[in-house]
Amino acid sequence: MSDATVILHDLVGRIRDEAASVCDGLAEEHARYQVNPGTNTICWLLWHTAREIDSQIHQALGGPQLWDEWADRLGLSLPPARLGSGATGYGQNPDDVIYVVAPVDDLLEYLTETCDETDALIDGLGVDDLGRIIDAAWNPPVTLSVRLVSILADALQHIGQAALVRGVAERATAE
Repeated sequence: MSDATVILHDLVGRIRDEAASVCDGLAEEHARYQVNPGTNTICWLLWHTAREIDSQIHQALGGPQLWDEWADRLGLSLPPARLGSGATGYGQNPDDVIYVVAPVDDLLEYLTETCDETDALIDGLGVDDLGRIIDAAWNPPVTLSVRLVSILADALQHIGQAALVRGVAERATAE
């Protein structure tokens, strides 16, 4: 295992741990709370985080997305065209956010499973794999390691947003 994969595993672990912390004892009403109409809920942020990891990791490394198994299980009430294997929430209409509702435990389980699979995929990577150019359209070209860090850093930011929304929701509903 290279130093780079150790760091990637650490980053995946932080996403998993922080998401579990956000969800620990989270009331379902707080998971659906919107700071303002059209803003992201914790449900949406958990779903989006899992979808981004699932979709982008598999785009970079291959293999079937876990979403293929999770879409029916979560039963989100968005039209199928907005929930397919390419749907991650990026560019989604703000009005759609309120339709991304599922039990917090299920959303956390999907996110945890994507993190577990990401860890397993990282285990199979060597230094040559991480240095492989996967997008030559940029200057400098994007390597696999840069793409993985980008995906995981974005996910950690979304979990931080979920923690913020939880704090706001708990204070707003306590009044």
